[in-house]
Amino acid sequence: MVSLPECIPWMTAALAESVAIVTLNLCTIIVFARNRNLRKRNTYLVINLAVIDLLVGGFAVYDLFYLSGAVCIQWKRLSIADRATYVVLTLTCLLPNSSLTNITVMALERVHVTFLPLKHHVLKKRVYGVIIAVVWVTATLVAISDALLKRFEIIFLYLRITFCSICLLIICVSYTSIVVKARCGAKLHHHGAASRERKLTMTLLIVTVVSLLFYLPYVISALIVSSFASELWRSLPDSVDHAIYVLFYANSLVNPILYAIRLPEYRSAVLVLFRKRPRRQRQVGDLPLRDV
Repeated sequence: MVSLPECIPWMTAALAESVAIVTLNLCTIIVFARNRNLRKRNTYLVINLAVIDLLVGGFAVYDLFYLSGAVCIQWKRLSIADRATYVVLTLTCLLPNSSLTNITVMALERVHVTFLPLKHHVLKKRVYGVIIAVVWVTATLVAISDALLKRFEIIFLYLRITFCSICLLIICVSYTSIVVKARCGAKLHHHGAASRERKLTMTLLIVTVVSLLFYLPYVISALIVSSFASELWRSLPDSVDHAIYVLFYANSLVNPILYAIRLPEYRSAVLVLFRKRPRRQRQVGDLPLRDV
């Protein structure tokens, strides 16, 4: 049972988080779109992740705000049938899967930059377009499979574990190899583009680690709900469920903050975006002819 005074703070937090996610990621997309120095091939996947996070923020209004209110009004937990149609359930799976797939592809792209910098330098822009399309197609197929197999809990559980495990394995191996390369490789003094690539690689590593930390409680709870301990999970307070979902969606909130902390070019572009331009004072020579 969730009382209305207990539920209102969660609804307020959910709405505030959704607005913050949409606002920050929309600013990120605008900044990258307007600034040529930031809109390069090595940031296309970053822009795609911002688009995914923007959609996550919009969907969070339903998944956090609306459902929190529904729990208060109906005084019970919502089942899958109550919570969403198959379309909404597919979106619930699609957006997290897109984020995880994009982060995995970003790790592979960083490996390519680190070990094959010359080949990476000559990659065409359309290659990144194909990669982004593959990210969305893969996430969509997994999401549709999740939605169709939801009633078959064992198969659904194995599919979810397999997908997450493959992504996590690729991410861990990729960044481990990058760290080993940086530690054991020749100590050369790189400048310019190479230095910026290393900075971006480290930034994306931090983004990945933070995202996975926020993602972990949701994955653990999903595994518990789908396993033999589901009855034990249902006995926990609803506030635990709300807190896990708020943490899960915070995954899409922290990325722009990390970009601002780690990337000076991005930080400067954001400041320029919000800086108010002073109006040019009209001088005598600027008067229109009809006023002369």
